[in-house]
Amino acid sequence: MKTVYIEKTDAHATLTTWLYCGFHMMYKADLLGHIPYINWHRGRCLSAYADDNMFNKIPNMFEWYFEQPFISGTPQADEVWTWELPDWGAKVYTDDYLFMSQPLATIKDYYKRHLKFNPTVNDRGNQLVRKYGIDFSKTIGITWRGTDICLDGRPRMPIETYFPFIDDILVREPDLRIMCTAEEHGILAPLLARYKSAFIIDEFYSSPHGSKHNPERFSPFTGYERGMQPALMVWMFSKCAHYIKNRSSTGAVASWLSDGRIVSLGHPENLGFPANTDTAEIEGKLYPLYR
Repeated sequence: MKTVYIEKTDAHATLTTWLYCGFHMMYKADLLGHIPYINWHRGRCLSAYADDNMFNKIPNMFEWYFEQPFISGTPQADEVWTWELPDWGAKVYTDDYLFMSQPLATIKDYYKRHLKFNPTVNDRGNQLVRKYGIDFSKTIGITWRGTDICLDGRPRMPIETYFPFIDDILVREPDLRIMCTAEEHGILAPLLARYKSAFIIDEFYSSPHGSKHNPERFSPFTGYERGMQPALMVWMFSKCAHYIKNRSSTGAVASWLSDGRIVSLGHPENLGFPANTDTAEIEGKLYPLYR
């Protein structure tokens, strides 16, 4: 049995991208009987969240927000597995342990068993629940991905694309509130005007309209607080009775933790890479995206 450090080198990615890459490697190590330890250390961490004060308190950035899935303390590494660029993890893609090609039920089960928020994130999430009076059993979650989504040729999705899917839910459950956030300023204005029960979480920072950079790059807060935003987004949106999202790592991780009804617009729920711009996936079935 080996202790395997799970690391990544793409310092300009996002917290939830590092999560799903880490879980891909962790799944392989786990199946091989190794002990995975997710290690986001000062020399190899997400640049937007780098925070010397927090590193001095907790030297592993992963543990700022989450609990280690398999081991406590800081073990000695027998091996270090990294998700390298530009070959995008050839070490894990060229074998028989492809986590993201597993059935969606397997992916969700693995996340639910192994991705655990630490007490600070749980406390901060519950503070937001109290502030906004949220009853997740009566809430539709809405997240909108923009910024660099267009770099691989995908169009920026109009927020109006969400409306028929919201309407379908409200016909059956008209008393639901709509909790929403978007990566760019101004995107949610038509949604907020159409649905009087919709509200935004002021604590979730957005990028300028049309920016190609994720919101954490523009946040005026410390690195730790920047990383707290996607952690809290996953925490909150994973708890909603219904959750509608377009393609993003934050939305994907939230949906994999969720027991709610997930509507994935323009991509499969397992976050497959091929562009899919004309269908929505709901409970494993495909529907026309534009109606």
